[in-house]
Amino acid sequence: MFRHILSAVGCIVLTTSLATASTYRGPSYVEPGDDAGSSRDDAADVKNPNGTGQINSISGSLTGGGGLVNLDGDYQDVFRIFIKDPWAFKIQLGDMGTNIPDSMMFLFNEFGNPVMASDNTSSQNFNPILENLEGEFFNESGIYYLAITSAPSEALIDLGGGAVVPLFNLVEFPFGTVGPAPDAGQYQWTDGWSPPTDSNNIGDYFMYVDGVESLPLVPGPAGLAVLGMAGIMGSRRRRR
Repeated sequence: MFRHILSAVGCIVLTTSLATASTYRGPSYVEPGDDAGSSRDDAADVKNPNGTGQINSISGSLTGGGGLVNLDGDYQDVFRIFIKDPWAFKIQLGDMGTNIPDSMMFLFNEFGNPVMASDNTSSQNFNPILENLEGEFFNESGIYYLAITSAPSEALIDLGGGAVVPLFNLVEFPFGTVGPAPDAGQYQWTDGWSPPTDSNNIGDYFMYVDGVESLPLVPGPAGLAVLGMAGIMGSRRRRR
């Protein structure tokens, strides 16, 4: 009797473990518990455990906070993604599991140059959409940075002295997918955002993704920096 109970418990534990593991093994990526970060330096790597396979969706939350509506809270999430098929690339918000009243999406290349952005899909659909129809905005596969924000927090470059450059003209072009603002393509974005304005404009999001595969199992920029420092320290110790 006792052995049967243990077997049943073991089956339950195994089944629960497999169910939990499946949330990480499948083609859907869930924002890590320590938050995706709001810059290229602390972006979350979107990858499967084995570093291969397509990614069908990315989900997470903007939780706000920070006391006041300011950049200290969680109003932007940035993901490091691998776009395998530029011509098939498309990201749109799913209605299920999405409760951010108003959001924006941005895409940058590996070096931070602005590629595309969106505020609303159309005058009837206020969810953002990124769509690279016929390679209109880019045609190279590789590593890119995807951001979702609490509108109207948008990507910018701070030139100092109070001067900023918005990287996309979402005020004049509020619908569909837009490319960089004139002369903005030369800038390399890292972490600049205009401040959010509504502390209640937060919540969960679920993004359907096309043309994206798992990042290979290589470290991101921060990880590479750590490995570089480790190599330098190791070489110093060997010289002694």
